[in-house]
Amino acid sequence: MTGGTASFTNNDIAAGTAFNISITGAPHFTEITNVDSVGASTNGAASGVASVAAGTTDLFVQVPGSVTVDGVASTSVAIFGGNSNVTYNVGGGTGSIFAAGGADSLDATGNGSSYNVTSAGNDTLNFNGTSGVETVTATGNATTSVFLGGSDAATVTATGNSKVSVVFHTGAGGNLDFVNSSSQSQTIFSGSYTTGGGQTVYAPNAITVFGGTGGGFYVGGRAGFNSINGGNGNSTLVGGGGGDTLISGGASNVLVGGTGGETLLGGGTDNGFLLGLEEAGIGSVQAVGGLASAGGSGTQTFLLGNVDATTLTGSTVSGSQNVFDVLGTYTTTGGEALTFGGSSFTINDFSGNDTINLLKSVSNGAGGPSVESVQAGLAGGTQILLSDNTVITLSNVTTSQVSVNGAHNVITFV
Repeated sequence: MTGGTASFTNNDIAAGTAFNISITGAPHFTEITNVDSVGASTNGAASGVASVAAGTTDLFVQVPGSVTVDGVASTSVAIFGGNSNVTYNVGGGTGSIFAAGGADSLDATGNGSSYNVTSAGNDTLNFNGTSGVETVTATGNATTSVFLGGSDAATVTATGNSKVSVVFHTGAGGNLDFVNSSSQSQTIFSGSYTTGGGQTVYAPNAITVFGGTGGGFYVGGRAGFNSINGGNGNSTLVGGGGGDTLISGGASNVLVGGTGGETLLGGGTDNGFLLGLEEAGIGSVQAVGGLASAGGSGTQTFLLGNVDATTLTGSTVSGSQNVFDVLGTYTTTGGEALTFGGSSFTINDFSGNDTINLLKSVSNGAGGPSVESVQAGLAGGTQILLSDNTVITLSNVTTSQVSVNGAHNVITFV
């Protein structure tokens, strides 16, 4: 320090004690440790509660055991040692928090509360303020749970070998940028919740995700226009509102379209596209005006429910095969029984490695919709009318190139 003065206090906590202290005098630097004034430390754990004085700028906690700290907005730097399990409550303010290890918990609220948090332990971070901009970096072998509420926006990065989950609270309106630079699979759930009275409450937010080599499970927000790239790892990507873009690149991926017009692009190896079925936490949806395109080298499966004006493009990569499953009925994970019919979709460049299956349900083809007619389309290609009024358009295909096996409700290219 050059010039001026700064006040300092060290609160030495004796091992094996239960403490309750209120720090006064507005010191700039506050320590809560098991180190006394001559540098000696005591072994053994302690537990307790501490209230930090207003005006404190720097806070350091290193007490083996569990400590609850009621912080203040003036603190710009807080460091929690690896031997401490700190529960830190703070309203408003900005600053940096270093959770060096242990199992730390942060509860940050208030208008404009914005913190830059480094997580290296088994940490739970709860941001539930308004107009805040939060930044979280998980490092090493951290297991970090992030909860976002209010209108706080956040940038979250997983590095090293860390494991991160991000969950939006009911009604959360802030957006999220997430980057997975870790080797681990990550999780983001941004959707809707069912209240005790059975009502559905949405989190009207949007997310941007890059899954890296670890991939993960990522659910987009209801505000729509989510951009979710699963990276090179295995991933499950779920759209939220209209206008989402989902991109996969791992060996095994699932892309679930949300409501409205979605863009689903499947690379890597095997991809499963689910369109017009259901969203996580939402229930059944209709896919309208969407696009699903496969570029994987393995099996590309398109599971089609309630779709309208949807365009599908199978993979042409050597060794790939495309399977289009058209459902007549479907039961959601919540037990909702649905009967589909009257869908419309176009398959581009239907060819010899493509198969269309007309299914009664996900696992049973008997009793599913059947082919009523195969005829040339008015705008070219071939149109297939099913018994449930579904219309399938095969672009760049003539009627003579379409084979229908009525006994098994299977359509192939000849």
